[in-house]
Amino acid sequence: MRLQKIGLVIVVASIIVLGLLIFLKFQTDRQMLTACEESCGELGGVSCSLDSCPYHQGNNLSWVLIVMSILVAFIGGTGIYLSLPKKTEIIIEEKEYDLSSLVDEEKKIFLFIKDHKEGVYQNQIVKDFDLSKVQTTRLIDKLEGSGLVERKRRGLANVVKVK
Repeated sequence: MRLQKIGLVIVVASIIVLGLLIFLKFQTDRQMLTACEESCGELGGVSCSLDSCPYHQGNNLSWVLIVMSILVAFIGGTGIYLSLPKKTEIIIEEKEYDLSSLVDEEKKIFLFIKDHKEGVYQNQIVKDFDLSKVQTTRLIDKLEGSGLVERKRRGLANVVKVK
């Protein structure tokens, strides 16, 4: 949030400085045109071109203003980049589980529950593993006692999720 505010300040400052540089460019061009017209008038009406005008010879002010404008525009672009909202990356670490104390059937059921991120209904485990309700309840009780899963009541059914 702080970088966004700094970015906005940089953008506003860049716009103001760019406006001042453009104003300065127009002012200097107008003054140089007026000075050239006066210079040509002093020469007795001889046609005056930019090459013969003493005010335009060796004048690098336009280049300086262009380079400064590009630099200010780059700084303004940096401010825009800073003011844009950033995407935050959420790093999800995979939790490791110790399944060494479980028998094969318990491991299969645990991995089945783990594959369902939102959880799985207990009666779905009964159907998929062809177990009785009592066997499923005892297996989930053991997994719950080991701290691997948690059971939550949803209406008349239980949803089992990995802790």
